[in-house]
Amino acid sequence: MSETFYTTFQQVQRDVKAGKFRNESELRQAFVEALKAALRHVCNRYIAENMLVPALDERIKSGRPDIWISNVVIEVEPPGSGLNTGREQLRTYMRELYNKVKGTVDVYGLVTNGDAAEVWVLHTNGESRRMFFGSMPDVVNN
Repeated sequence: MSETFYTTFQQVQRDVKAGKFRNESELRQAFVEALKAALRHVCNRYIAENMLVPALDERIKSGRPDIWISNVVIEVEPPGSGLNTGREQLRTYMRELYNKVKGTVDVYGLVTNGDAAEVWVLHTNGESRRMFFGSMPDVVNN
């Protein structure tokens, strides 16, 4: 991967389609860069850089989602792979986080391979559903 700094999810998707990422780790790094840039656009700088800091590979209970911010977990799959495995992992991590917060807040999850993405919600009543799916930049920017 080149020394590109990613500021948008569209840039990440473009490079996924161009085959520039050799593995999940490189894609995850690019996704995090784009995520941080997006957070700086919707929050003041202090909140974006100090309060909404993505935790990488932090354990919830037994599982370690790729990215965890507050009540949101993100699972990044290898470029070019499907979302099925990541979706199942994501739902497990969401359930662990739901149990950790004792169901007091909705828990959100996103799974992506850099091209496609899905957003899920686990409501405080324990009901889970897919909210959005499609092109990764469209889903994330929705």
